[in-house]
Amino acid sequence: MSVPFGRLLGTSLKDNTPIVAPKPSHSLLMASAGSWKTTAGALPWLLSMIGDHNRAIVVNDCKNGEIAAQCADACNRFGRKVAIIDDFGVLGKDNPYRVSITPFGGVIAAHKSGNGELIFATETANHALISEPANDARNQYWRDEPRTLQEFAELALLKRHPKLAVPGGVWAMLANPDILLSAAKVEKEEGDEVLSALGAHIVDMAKNNKEHFGQHRGSALKSLRIYSAGSPLHQAGVEAEITHSQLLREKYVVFIVGLQRHMARLGAHYALHLQSFVEALLSDAQGQVDFILDEATNAPLKALVSALTTMRGFGGNCHFIVQSRSEIQRAYGEKETATIEENAVIKQWFGFSSFEEAERVSRAMGEALVINKSLGFNSGQLDYTGNIGTSKDRMFSAERLMRLKPDEQILHIKDVGFFHCRKIQQHQIAPFCHGELADNPLEGPQRPADPRVTLDIKKRGSK
Repeated sequence: MSVPFGRLLGTSLKDNTPIVAPKPSHSLLMASAGSWKTTAGALPWLLSMIGDHNRAIVVNDCKNGEIAAQCADACNRFGRKVAIIDDFGVLGKDNPYRVSITPFGGVIAAHKSGNGELIFATETANHALISEPANDARNQYWRDEPRTLQEFAELALLKRHPKLAVPGGVWAMLANPDILLSAAKVEKEEGDEVLSALGAHIVDMAKNNKEHFGQHRGSALKSLRIYSAGSPLHQAGVEAEITHSQLLREKYVVFIVGLQRHMARLGAHYALHLQSFVEALLSDAQGQVDFILDEATNAPLKALVSALTTMRGFGGNCHFIVQSRSEIQRAYGEKETATIEENAVIKQWFGFSSFEEAERVSRAMGEALVINKSLGFNSGQLDYTGNIGTSKDRMFSAERLMRLKPDEQILHIKDVGFFHCRKIQQHQIAPFCHGELADNPLEGPQRPADPRVTLDIKKRGSK
């Protein structure tokens, strides 16, 4: 069946009728390991949205560029501008779509605009580097002071050497205590009010609290270790050729690529880029954008989660892909989990591995009337009695949810209800299933085409 562009969610069990998101909105996909969350989640979403040239798309592609490797050329052939942020060179340092962009995009943009929001941009960036755990206010001092050192280094570099105002440059300044203290003394005397105050604070800390000064500097350095000398990220953004705002304004399809084996360690890097995109969206009103956040819990995205309600008013939609609800709770906390659930108009479950989650969804799906039949025999006579009655039972028991077939899913759409439907996989979407996608670098060649849905989309230059 042919459908216009719109985020494709699945197909009906009866006749494979496509199910498309009724409107742009936040969403949440929970998929246990091996449940096809990329091949039946992220990729079908992307393929079904690239026909809408009025929306930018940002994909957190942290598993060796699995999505970009398959789709970048196809996106280009079908008329979309493509940018791959790949500081590790996972897809090749000569990849034609590779761009150089600073992870401190939000900080640089706020500095250039001079609108007084630089203090908020640096705070957001530094909270991505040193995240704030839940219910640990007593130790906040040990996080605030390292952030103060980072903020000073960022502002000093923006003032003196803007080209070096990148995470690697901040690491280099903090790595040398002599340079750090020398800069603090200079800015204490010559800096503006903010830099002067920060410089005075650092000078005082080094003089009167030497033990803690070393500890705070060490903590700040440790949070930036992925940008240290010798790391592929040390030079990230030094030769920036494009901005996050420009990528959104020109409706690019953007892939943020990283190494799968370092996925957990690179969370701050992904968070800095994603938050820079969000700040560009909120400050410059760049229009509509969809964020496909694969492995969303591997990046410290509390600032993004807090902005979900605001983003929607600016045309921004986040599509979270996680293993389970409990994974979100562990990564972000109970309040942030509730925020994601409340804002996710569409929820999908590709399978269950947690008994608690299966029971929770089973209860939410509700009950239905069922017919009970009974048969009774009379021991003294050769006859029997039959009874028919009604009672209530779960629409889907937890046990039944735990054994969903691999190609089935549970879908919930706000104001509509629950659906038991079929997943749609990338090799079932025409025209892309007909040789348009490259091989998957992790799983090998594409599966044979089995077109069930045809998207109304044309290649660049087609009439």
